[in-house]
Amino acid sequence: MKKLLLLICVTVFNITATLAQQKELARFYVTHASYNGNDITEWAVNRKVFTVFYTINDEPYMANVSDVDDDQSWGKVWGFKNETREETDKDYKVDIFYFNWNYSNSYDSKKGTCKVQFLKIYKPQGIVSKLKLITEALDVTEYIGYMEGSIDFSDY
Repeated sequence: MKKLLLLICVTVFNITATLAQQKELARFYVTHASYNGNDITEWAVNRKVFTVFYTINDEPYMANVSDVDDDQSWGKVWGFKNETREETDKDYKVDIFYFNWNYSNSYDSKKGTCKVQFLKIYKPQGIVSKLKLITEALDVTEYIGYMEGSIDFSDY
């Protein structure tokens, strides 16, 4: 009995310690979506798809999550490059971030690497976000939406 109680305490401690190390930075809610040029907005909105940026032990991660069926793709992001295009008479200010994402899918056990482009477009109504994912097979997923929270990838 003492061994069982000790095992439970150690497990609870490990879970608590792991959760304490994860910190959410921002969520990107999808309002428009496409896959290889085909509109998948209805699918994405109905499944309440969002992208979350977070850290584990100060290392950056990203996950694409379906809030309805708990499916997700998650993994570490790395190799950041960024640029800023200042506002002009014709265009809004844009922060552009490029990085790689090592992902794992919960729904089909597939793993891989994506090239990612993330844009923050500063409009008078608020910040519009665009996320473009290109897989090793050259499939392209694009999400447009808005963010809750803020993130500065230049920190990584």
